[in-house]
Amino acid sequence: MLSQVPPDAPEMVEGVADHLLHVSYDERTVLRLTATTGDEESITAVGKALFGVRPGESLRLYGVWVHHPRHGRQFKAEQCERTVPADERAIRLYLASGMIRGIGPILASAIVDAFAEQTLKVIDAGPQRLLEVHGIGQVRLGRICTAWQEQKAIAEIMVFLQGLKITPALAVKVYTAYADTDDDPMCIVRRTPYRLCQDVRGVGFHNADRIALAVGIPKHSDARLQAALLHELDQAAGSGHCHLPVRLLIARTRQLLTDDDPATTEILDDAVLRHALKALRGQGEVVTETLPLSVLDGTDTLADTEIAMLAHRHHDETQLALHVRRLLRSTSPLTRLASWAERLSALTSQETAGLTDEQYQAILTALTRPLSVLTGGPGCGKTHTLRTLVEIADEAGAVIALAAPTGKAAKRLEETCGQAAMTVHRLIRPPDGDSLFDHANVLETADLVSIDEASMLDLALGRRLFAAVRNGCHRLLVGDIDQLPSVGPGRVLRDLLDVEDIPRTRLTKVFRQHDDSAAIVINAHRILRGELPTDDPKAFWNRPLPSADDIAQRVVDLVCDIMPQHFGARPQDIQVLCPGKKNIAGMTDLNLRLQERLNPPSDDKPQHYHGGAAFRLGDRVQQVRNNPHRGEAGVFNGSSGTITAVDVEAHQLTVTFHDGEAATYPFTDLDELGRVRRIL
Repeated sequence: MLSQVPPDAPEMVEGVADHLLHVSYDERTVLRLTATTGDEESITAVGKALFGVRPGESLRLYGVWVHHPRHGRQFKAEQCERTVPADERAIRLYLASGMIRGIGPILASAIVDAFAEQTLKVIDAGPQRLLEVHGIGQVRLGRICTAWQEQKAIAEIMVFLQGLKITPALAVKVYTAYADTDDDPMCIVRRTPYRLCQDVRGVGFHNADRIALAVGIPKHSDARLQAALLHELDQAAGSGHCHLPVRLLIARTRQLLTDDDPATTEILDDAVLRHALKALRGQGEVVTETLPLSVLDGTDTLADTEIAMLAHRHHDETQLALHVRRLLRSTSPLTRLASWAERLSALTSQETAGLTDEQYQAILTALTRPLSVLTGGPGCGKTHTLRTLVEIADEAGAVIALAAPTGKAAKRLEETCGQAAMTVHRLIRPPDGDSLFDHANVLETADLVSIDEASMLDLALGRRLFAAVRNGCHRLLVGDIDQLPSVGPGRVLRDLLDVEDIPRTRLTKVFRQHDDSAAIVINAHRILRGELPTDDPKAFWNRPLPSADDIAQRVVDLVCDIMPQHFGARPQDIQVLCPGKKNIAGMTDLNLRLQERLNPPSDDKPQHYHGGAAFRLGDRVQQVRNNPHRGEAGVFNGSSGTITAVDVEAHQLTVTFHDGEAATYPFTDLDELGRVRRIL
């Protein structure tokens, strides 16, 4: 526990951030500061105000001195300001930190040796003088000048935003989003702050609203009302919903804008918000429709309900429906390749085939109907059915394409069927790579396309996938509708099963499991039947622990010590699931603890801090959003790999993924990797 020395007024400390010691799940940050004021050379500073600080930044901290029983004297920062490095030592540390691209530690020393305390003035006002320093040519000088101007612009945005509780990392993203435009990024921030919600990932409505209110935009402005409506539709998408009933959208938006403030509530009545919604509809950003309530809740009621959805999502839904209808009506040359019933009968006469009537029917349907669905719970033989389908179609000379939504699922599919499989994104990517979703690829020649783990398809990916399939190509979707739904909005597989015209087979027989997964399969079906799972020591352990901290420590021990020693499992092959994110034993906390044990910092492991987390050489990371333009073939949500290079001077790192593909990430794009280390 900290004991505080009560001051008469907050004290001030200035210095340069040396390195971060710890960043906790709740953003509390501990760092070492090389002081430029006072008598102490190096101090430990703590506090949430330090979240987002990067090594090399010059800081002015306001707070109090405290004493930690274990770590001793510390400065508890209540406020943190970025400053311009003032003396030679601070300038040397600042340049050596890598914040200015093109300058590393050695070159930083050479520059400061040449210009001393005038260094930053030289870089700003007379950069040509840097050519006097050995190792700086015209090319490097250009990089340094560009990086310096970027840092100045970022600093201006940071100074404006730091009082609005917006992190420095987000300020960098704001600058980067508008750096290549004709407008000054700072002018965009002040003039049209709600634009940031669409242009800068991570700047949600609440951040944009703080900026808008700070620059004097009225609470009842059209821009604010429209941004709030779009925000609520986006929030609904985060929960898997493609649309909201208008009455619910209006209610949620009013709550967001008024926070139960009576004065504001009187101004923002239904009519005002409906007028803003009408304006969004006129701008083509939102679509409204009136649907029978039975479509929304599965009842037989005749009542109608008005719904609202983002225009691009309405487009996806409409186009997906049209492509499903197109495929159902298409004729197929696949039926001319062979008599599938005869081939299946010959195959099922062999003892090795072992097909049930359900599996037989599923295969026959996939081969004779242009679109079909195969579903069933765990252990019901979906994999065996698919493998047999691929075998018989391949023997008949059919061209087969196999895919799954994630890289791991595609790899399992390939191992199961003995044929090449890929992610859905790569399946529908054209060979030239200029456009993500086109028709000019393997789908032009495929006779049969099978998509495994189809429950993971969201609306956008489902639309693009169905659009890419030509008439005459058979499509089989395989999945378990009782598994977790897609991350994005929409429930494609379940909705397709609600269409009576789409043939489907549901496998119901549970086959005997001969490995340790038997208990998992049995319990999965017990839960689906509404029964309590049974405890099987071969597959389930339940050990109550007294506190969340004990749980977190036990997880670390299991991953790093117990499972490797007793089961021969490698830590890199263990995946940890946790229900929370920002709490003790949550995702962020466990990632930090596991990183400290499995990949601790060292002099030979370069790293970069982003969003309060260290991205270190050797870290395992996971892509958390789709980026078709990353790397040679795109990187997609769920792809995992290892950081194999960190170039502090070039401000980028490289991730090599499990499929052998590598991709480079500028430090400003590390949100694509989130803070995921080993936790889902």
